[in-house]
Amino acid sequence: MTSIAVVVLDTVRADAFEEAFKWLPGTWFDAAYSTSHWTGGAHASLFTGMYPSEADVTVADWALSTSERTLAEQLSAAGYRTRAFSANINISSAYGYDRGFDVFGGTRDTEYPTASVFNWYRHLEEHEHPRLAYLTGAAAALRGDYDTRRSLRLGLAEAVAGTPLGDADDGAGRFRDLTRSLSPSEPTFLFANLMEAHQPYRAPPSYRSVDAYDLGPAFETTLRNRFDDPDEALAEGVDREHTGPDPERARAAYEDCVRYLSDVYREAFEALSAEFDYVVTLGDHGELFGEHGVWEHGYGLYPEVTNVPLVVTGPDFSDERVDAPVSLLDVYHTVLALADGTEPDRRGRDLRAADDERGVTYLTEYNGIASMRREALRERGYAPDAIDAVDVEYRGLVADGYYGFQSDEGWIETGASPFEAPREEVAARREAVPDNRDGNGTTSVDPAIRERLEELGYA
Repeated sequence: MTSIAVVVLDTVRADAFEEAFKWLPGTWFDAAYSTSHWTGGAHASLFTGMYPSEADVTVADWALSTSERTLAEQLSAAGYRTRAFSANINISSAYGYDRGFDVFGGTRDTEYPTASVFNWYRHLEEHEHPRLAYLTGAAAALRGDYDTRRSLRLGLAEAVAGTPLGDADDGAGRFRDLTRSLSPSEPTFLFANLMEAHQPYRAPPSYRSVDAYDLGPAFETTLRNRFDDPDEALAEGVDREHTGPDPERARAAYEDCVRYLSDVYREAFEALSAEFDYVVTLGDHGELFGEHGVWEHGYGLYPEVTNVPLVVTGPDFSDERVDAPVSLLDVYHTVLALADGTEPDRRGRDLRAADDERGVTYLTEYNGIASMRREALRERGYAPDAIDAVDVEYRGLVADGYYGFQSDEGWIETGASPFEAPREEVAARREAVPDNRDGNGTTSVDPAIRERLEELGYA
């Protein structure tokens, strides 16, 4: 039995990764694709070996609620010690991603997933004097409608840690420190999600080539760009003055964050590679900076979003480049194959055979916008027809040397299609994927979680 670490560098584009992570050894899969345009869908595939719609994890329902056993649950049943570190509220116990993990930790954002726990992180940020803040926080935790025991325990942990205050929690730094403390005495599966590249783009001051940059409500720019006349997106009587983000400044601030992440992860990787047999480093999705008239990763299946970095380091993965098409589904499959040598019974294939098996194809999924975003756009005065224009479903098709996908501009493709009729092919393959969405959706979001999701641009 082997020890395996899987580290997701959230929101890192393949081209930005290429530039900043040249130091990373192992097999680089240049034609790796996510199954989705956003974190939840991508991780659902990574954890279940299913497409997001199969696992019922879409923008309509973010929870990992499938009855099928997850990757961590399967490894735990096989005798593995399972541990997770997440800096992403989307990948937290609030949405069921702690299933199968013996230990599930991370940054403060994932430690305060519900309004029933007093949010020490926010409280400490808002007070100039930390010692006084702990006293007033304890009083508030006792006086308010909170889970008192858990709230005080987390407050004590904050006081003992003495973590310096700042405008962002250093998830990568915390993860690096965690990796240095690990010395597995039994087969271990470690999963991590690091958020430094996600907006708002706030690299440490020493890494900044430009000021830290917040895109603001960038999805509104995307929405207006869907119309020849941007006014068509707005209802009557709404202020039509609109300026979008600055693509050059945003991209520069983003790349500053990626460089910082690379430097910190390099130290974490050194510790991981000394203790784990295999280290899988990947992205869950990319990011758009105005290309195709789109911002962030909330809309569409453009290759800047779906083509992701993937590098596997360990035995049988030499330092080489592989251009065969692969998917996050293959990561799920490969981890199980490496763990116990069995052939997993869900989607994907062993990445060790990818260069020899080139006839494999995959889908990518865009399943519309979250109800939370619909509500926010409606409150800001956007016309229902305009919201409906981006709340649609698209699929993409990945094959050897080829990527084609549906969009509101029609069918877009790169490379030579191996299919006579790729549009019909993607429709047929979509039909062959069981759709296990129950139609109920996530009707409510805890206020504490919603606040954080809004800060991250999900509403």
